[in-house]
Amino acid sequence: MLEIDTYQQDGKVFQFVKVPMQKAPLLLLKGDRGYVMCGYLNLEAAEKLGDIAVRVTGVNTLEDLLGKEIAGVTTRAREAGINTGDRVKDILEKLA
Repeated sequence: MLEIDTYQQDGKVFQFVKVPMQKAPLLLLKGDRGYVMCGYLNLEAAEKLGDIAVRVTGVNTLEDLLGKEIAGVTTRAREAGINTGDRVKDILEKLA
């Protein structure tokens, strides 16, 4: 079943979406300026669209996503000060 929820950190609100797929869930955490996506989603498309986006892999829950190191970033995310290897929970203010 599709799960839609909110997550708050430091007074900022993020939208969280979890979609069960066949082998692993599709996860998305969206702030006002940018978002965190799981490996199901296409970082190259986010790059073409000029989004502030980061990708993580190997996540099944919101808690997994928050604790994970970033595997990929778009150019706009890098310009916002987000880098591969950063932990998601440490960069959320840049997506808010």
